Amino acid sequence: MEEIKTTLGTTKGKDNIETYKGKYEKVYSVKVTIEPDDSTTVELEYLFQKPATASYDRYVKSTSQSPTKALKAFVMDNVIEEQAKKLEADLEEYPALALSVGEKLLHMLGLSKDVNLKLL
Repeated sequence: MEEIKTTLGTTKGKDNIETYKGKYEKVYSVKVTIEPDDSTTVELEYLFQKPATASYDRYVKSTSQSPTKALKAFVMDNVIEEQAKKLEADLEEYPALALSVGEKLLHMLGLSKDVNLKLL
């Protein structure tokens, strides 16, 4: 099985994370494992800042026109600028990656899979 890993786990990567925390205040790591075929596993990791309400509003507004483009724009809007080119290249190769990552970012804003409704 071929395995590809990112470099954020290295000592240099950890030093960069501290630098990013100073620049972006709160930094979140999103790790994704993709299996494009039976013999390949790709592990990706990106750093994001917490999505702002304005970013979410732009996402909701543009979703009706093109949900895929809206989610990609939302993800790109919140990745730290030092990783934007890497994420953009990965999104070109794995377009559905935006859905996986975007869902995690939306959870930070209150999206929940566990919501109950009960008639009283």
